[in-house]
Amino acid sequence: MSSRSSPRVLIDRHDPLTVRLLPGEPALDLSPQGVPMASLVMAGDSASLQISAHWWPDRDETDALLVRAAEELETSPDALMVAIGGVEVHGVTLTAREDGGHETVLARSTSSGAPPYTTILTAPVEPTLVPLVKDALSGAAGKLFVRFDATLEAERVLRELDVGRALSTAPAAETHTFAVPDPSQAPEPGPGPPEAQLPLRVSVPVGDPPVRRLDLSGADAAGAPWTVSVTGPDTAPARLPAGDSLRLTVRGDDGSSYARTATPDASGWLVDDHALGVVTVTCEAPGRDQGATVALEVWYQPAGEGLPDHRGLTLTAPAWSASWRVASGRDDLDGELVVDVSETDGGGAGLPKRTVRSTTPHIRI
Repeated sequence: MSSRSSPRVLIDRHDPLTVRLLPGEPALDLSPQGVPMASLVMAGDSASLQISAHWWPDRDETDALLVRAAEELETSPDALMVAIGGVEVHGVTLTAREDGGHETVLARSTSSGAPPYTTILTAPVEPTLVPLVKDALSGAAGKLFVRFDATLEAERVLRELDVGRALSTAPAAETHTFAVPDPSQAPEPGPGPPEAQLPLRVSVPVGDPPVRRLDLSGADAAGAPWTVSVTGPDTAPARLPAGDSLRLTVRGDDGSSYARTATPDASGWLVDDHALGVVTVTCEAPGRDQGATVALEVWYQPAGEGLPDHRGLTLTAPAWSASWRVASGRDDLDGELVVDVSETDGGGAGLPKRTVRSTTPHIRI
């Protein structure tokens, strides 16, 4: 730990009218009312300490330094230009020191990075350390410290502020008041009116294409907005706040999304395919031989805000049919299905590839 130091100036010999200022000891900040920014707030068994400190000479110290520099340079203080010396603050810590010398770091922070290198340290205080902090804030020295770890020019230094000593030696004209309220039992809140809620039923397989995620949002009876995200079958709540409408934001795998609006019915909120604008597509390829296969590459291209979709399917006996869902954002397909067909007959011979297009959700190959 460095010894107690005073602020000083460095005279620039290349430009004698410029002096660089270096800080000495850190100090507590003062509020506009002259009260040091150090407080302990207690609520029940918890306590929080806040201290604001800076590391830069005050106006009187600066004026005295300039007078001495002006005498050395044989000029007027008004003719001098003040610049910042080589100061770099690496970090600031707030430390409590118990009677046996054991130290506890309560908080770490950075400084403002420029004069006056202000830092505000806020820390929870363990119940066993509350008496120590109270003593320091009442002016007891050797209990609470703010330390600046810094480099001055090329010298690494630690500058330490004893909070209790700083408070006890502050000008007598200033009033230092530290309100530490006694813990009081907060009154138990009375029961409020029950929040109006409606049952929620989600029949859409959220989490699988095309609906990767579903955001439900609205406003409660007091007008406060709320949002619930549904990412799988088990993540939907059983009830939602009542309201006139529900906003449904449908999100796909590629980050695209669109919004729909739903209204409650007699049984509550219902989120189904119709509410989301999700349409079932069916593709059929009847009349093939038993050993034939029909491989499909299907692209859905929505006309509006729906979610694009691409998938590969294979149709085989005996069903020769496949169904899946696309999110058009409308009550109908509202877009186009483009199907590339690769087919082999019952003997394994390949047939010419072809493309089928459809604007209806029922495709026959």
